[in-house]
This record gives sequence, C-alpha cells and structure tokens, in this order.
Amino acid sequence: MRHRSAGCLLLILLALLTLGVRADNAPVVLVTTTYQEYDPFLPWQKRSPSSRSGFGVVVDDAHILTTAGLVRNHTLIEIHLARSGESITATLVKADPQANLALLHIPNDAQRKQLPPPTSLADKVPLRGAVEIVQIDETSEIQRGDGHILKMLVDRLPNAPYSALQGDVLTDLNVDGQGAAVFQGSKLAGLMISYSRASRTGRMLPTMFISRFIRDAMDGSYDGFASAGFSWKPLVDPTKRAFLGMTASQGGVQVLNCLPEASANNGLKPNDVILTWDGSDVDKLGYYSDAEFGRLLFPHLIKGLRAPGDTVPVTIIRDRKQQDIEVLLTCRNEANDLIPEDAEGTPGAYLVDGGLLVQELTGRLLKAYGGQWQTRVDPRLAHLYLTRQFTPEHVGDRIVLLSSVLPDPINIGYQHFRNQIIQKVNGQPVRNMNEVFRIVNADGSIRSLSLRAIGVDIVLDQDTLA
Repeated sequence: MRHRSAGCLLLILLALLTLGVRADNAPVVLVTTTYQEYDPFLPWQKRSPSSRSGFGVVVDDAHILTTAGLVRNHTLIEIHLARSGESITATLVKADPQANLALLHIPNDAQRKQLPPPTSLADKVPLRGAVEIVQIDETSEIQRGDGHILKMLVDRLPNAPYSALQGDVLTDLNVDGQGAAVFQGSKLAGLMISYSRASRTGRMLPTMFISRFIRDAMDGSYDGFASAGFSWKPLVDPTKRAFLGMTASQGGVQVLNCLPEASANNGLKPNDVILTWDGSDVDKLGYYSDAEFGRLLFPHLIKGLRAPGDTVPVTIIRDRKQQDIEVLLTCRNEANDLIPEDAEGTPGAYLVDGGLLVQELTGRLLKAYGGQWQTRVDPRLAHLYLTRQFTPEHVGDRIVLLSSVLPDPINIGYQHFRNQIIQKVNGQPVRNMNEVFRIVNADGSIRSLSLRAIGVDIVLDQDTLA
C-alpha cells in the first residue's frame, strides 16, 4: 500500500511538472501603466493622465515581456502579482511598435525576488495545436482557458501600419487585455495582442518573433526587424502579366514603390516582378510555401527570418528579362516616410505665429479624429495617407499643414481653415518643417502662406503681429 501511494505521488508530481503553468506561481503578472499622451491638435500640451492595464510574462529574474501598445507614453509602469495587492515599479528597456513588443526591467533587487519563476520559450509553435491562455482576473486570481491555434498568417498589427507573423487562436477564455500569455505545455508559445468576444478568437505573436526581440533588446544595441523598403501587389491580370514579360506558368508579384533610401542600395525598382525571394518561389498572390506553417505571404521571409544588414538573393523580371539580384535589408525608419505614423505619440515640431498652427501630417493626427477618421478629415489627406504614406518623391518630403487657427483679431477670416496643405511660406516653397523654420527665422515671422486648396495667399498684418 505504501508503494502504491508513493507511485501515485510520483505521478502527480510528474503531471505538475508537465503542465508547468498550472502551478500557483504561473509566470504571468498584471501590468498597469499610467500614461499621458501629447495632444496632436495642441502639440504644446499633454492630455489628461489616464491608465491602461494588460499582462506580462516573466522571462528571467529581472525582466518582463509585454506589448508596446500597453506602455506607450507611459509615466509610470507598475507590476502586480497574482493574489497580491503589492505593486512593483518597472522601467522600460525597449518598446518596438513595429513588433508590438516591449521589455520591462525590475531595478529593485528585493522586488525581483517577489516575481514568480520565469518561463522558458517554446522552440516551435504548433500549427493547429492545443494551447492554454493564462491571465489574471479582476480578483487577482490566475485565470486559464483552453485554446487552439487555427492558422498562422502574416497580417497588420493592431493600431500600427506594420505587419508580422501572427497566430489565430480560438479560445473559451474572455481575454481581458493585451499581453495575455499563451502556453504550450510548460513553455511560452506566444503573447495575445488582440481578442474578439464575438468570434471568440484572438491574435497571438509567436515565440519565434518574441525570442528575437528579447535577445536584441537585451544586448544593448537594438537593431530591430528587417525591411526591404518596397510595396507590392499581386499579379493575376493575364494582360498585365504578359505586358511585363511573364509566362502563363510563372508566379510573381509586382513592385509598386521603393522607399528613396532603399532604392539606392537594394537593387529593386518599381514595376520589377519578384519571382523568387531568398530561395523560395513566390506565387502570383504573394504566397510561398513555408516548411513549418504552410502558405504564408512572402514578407515573412524578410521580417520573420532575416535581420537588418542581411543580403538576400532575389530573382526578378525587369524590362521583360529575367535576372538575379542581391537585396540589402535594412530596418524600417519612419523618419523617411512622407507621412510618419508616429505610433509612439512623440511630440513633433510645430510653429505658432499669428495664431496659425503649422505642423507636419502624421498618421496619429489623422486617427485622432476617431474610428471614422477617413470620413471626418479632408479626403485628400486620407488619400495621401492610404496611397503614399511610405513613399515620398524625394528623401525629406513631408506634408506641411496649416493644422488650425487660434482665433485672434489678426487672423479674422482665416479661423475656419483646418488641415490645409501649405505649399509656400513667405513666397518660398517648403517640403518639411525644417524649411519652415529656416524661412521664418530669416524673415522674422510668418508673412504669408500659400495653401494648395485656395488660389490666393493668406497674409498676416506685420504691423500688429508682435
């Protein structure tokens, strides 16, 4: 009888070790962020403080992984443990909106000892595999739910114009915030970044993405994720395919635009047809056959499998002739975009003179008009953002706006102008805010603005401007 009891106890211990995350000390914490965002309409001031909460995963004895969206514009980051009312102050090591990941650090040695044991990362994420989602509920209790990975796909991240490999996860758990942990057995398989209660599905960033981010963030010199600096579209129209020199049996996609800084060093040009990328055939819809996940869009070969500075072989058709080229990968730098997204909400350069507020257009400024922003802003600005956001004609080009007018007797008649594109300041063409500052510093003030929407300049009375 004694031997049977010992055997049962051993089986229970083995089961607990196998489950791992079902122990009371699951490596999941609640992350609460106090944040204060800059007002895109009044860029000299911040909006009222607010807070948001989500989850994080302990990855070693001093670091916690969470999402970049959770810590954006933070003024204070606090960590709360399950079944504990105590809070632990954390600092930000690195947040990358292009991956929607952030790494936090616990600077206090005594507080580090309160953290649950860290998790280990799964080597691979099972396609159509069973997983467990773990979070902390409103009573500070660990909450778990079964899940199933339906598919892996390359898609846009929430609230940012960047794509990445993600998993569609079906679960019976109401995921209550970004950063909930997804476990495969005792190992971390991913991090939840969105969830829909209507469909009971959410999106998960897999560990192959997460592990690269953690290594890069911890080495003291963050390189980021790779980009090839071009946009593309599928090639299914037989007439266009024939015009570009393709045979009926060939796959391939069409290069639409190349970023100016990429055009000089990566070898691609608009209207090139990409047939193979880094040794993988690309079909006419832009998919390739991934050994682990099946059909995926080929940008995963760039961002998911390569690093900035890598050079990859690419087979293209250019001017109706097939050729092999080498493409140098870089890290996406939105400072070179025609319309930067400004997902992090950093304050941009602006000028107020005579009540005229002049600043550059950003994606954040447009989306500050709410979920229906495309119908609430000037359609010309929405069109520029949706079609040319990443592709200025020349390096350094930006959209300079008369964002708004602060009413004053000096600008009577102008107070209705909102988000008007400025072509000239004091009679001189401008391409960005640096040129606006140069002109205004030389002339002493704004004297006139030429707006694209109207045929006459708006002028300030210099005698009363001071």
